[in-house]
Amino acid sequence: MAGFIREHQDDAHRLPLDDHASAREALARLHQTAQDCQAKVITSERPYFGDIAHAVAEALPGQWDVSIEHYPDGTIPSQLLDWVWEASPALSTLAKYRTPGAAILRDGGGTELLLAERPWDGRYLTGSLLPSPDHLHVTGAGPRTVVAATAREAAADVRSLLLPSFEQLVHLARLREAQEDLDWVHGIAPGTVDNLELDAAMDRFLTHAPYLLAATRRANIKPLADSERAVLVRFENLLARTQTAPDAQAGPAPSGTDEALALWLEAGEDLLDVVRATSSPVAAPSRPAITTATPPKPPTAATAARAR
Repeated sequence: MAGFIREHQDDAHRLPLDDHASAREALARLHQTAQDCQAKVITSERPYFGDIAHAVAEALPGQWDVSIEHYPDGTIPSQLLDWVWEASPALSTLAKYRTPGAAILRDGGGTELLLAERPWDGRYLTGSLLPSPDHLHVTGAGPRTVVAATAREAAADVRSLLLPSFEQLVHLARLREAQEDLDWVHGIAPGTVDNLELDAAMDRFLTHAPYLLAATRRANIKPLADSERAVLVRFENLLARTQTAPDAQAGPAPSGTDEALALWLEAGEDLLDVVRATSSPVAAPSRPAITTATPPKPPTAATAARAR
C-alpha cells in the first residue's frame, strides 16, 4: 500500500509520521480506496498489538523471535491453546471470547511464550507453552500466566516472575525424568533389558545432564562438599569428551557410549542427589500474577462458535 511500510515480517503495514504532508496524502488515498471498495476504516486509540508484542520481546533477555497470529474468525485455534502450560486458566479461557489475534515469542532455545490481549479489559496476558515432547515430557501445572496493562509492565513481569518459574519447573521436570529412567534401569532384571529402551534412556540422560549440571553450578542454596564437586567434575568431563568427539553430531562412539553408560549406572544416583540438594523449591510469586477481575459472560455467538 503506497505510503505504508512493513517493519517486521508478517506484521501489519504502518504509516510513518515524520513527513506530515506525505502522511496526509497517504491517508487521503486510503480513505478514497476504502470508499471505492465500499469498505470501512475504523480507528482506535489502542496501540497496535504487534507493536506491544515486539516491545515485550525486545525487553526480554536474549534474542526473541516474534510471530503475530491473526484469527479472522475471532477464535484462537484449539491446537494452540492445547499447548498452553499455566498454573490456572487465564489464557485458556480466551477460547470463550472473541480474540482477533495473539503472538508467539520464541527464544530459540526451546522457550515459547503466548501473548494475547484480554478482550474485556484490554490487559495483556503472557503465558508459557509446553516444552516440545521431543526434548522433555512435563507433567503438572505450569507457571502462572502474568497480566499487565502495558508492554513495559508485561516484560518486567515475564522477566521477574514467568521466566524464573518456567525455568525452575523445567529443571524439576528434567530431574524427575532422569530419576525415573535411572530407577527403571536399576530395577530391571539382568539380561532382560531392551537395548532400544536403554539407548533411549541413555540419550535422555545425555540431553538433560548439561542443563542439570549448569543449574547446579549456578545454585546458591548451599556450598558444595568436596565429594559433591567430584561427582559434578566426573560428569562434566564425560560430557566434554562426548561433545568434542569428531562425530559428536552423530552421537558418541561405541566406546564413549559404554563409558557414559558405566558412569551413569555407577554414579547417576549421586549426581541426582547433588542436583536435588541444590534445587530450590518452586516459590510463589511475590505478588499475584493473575488479577482476580471477574470476566463477563461470554457472548453467545463466541460460545456457539466453539461448540463441536
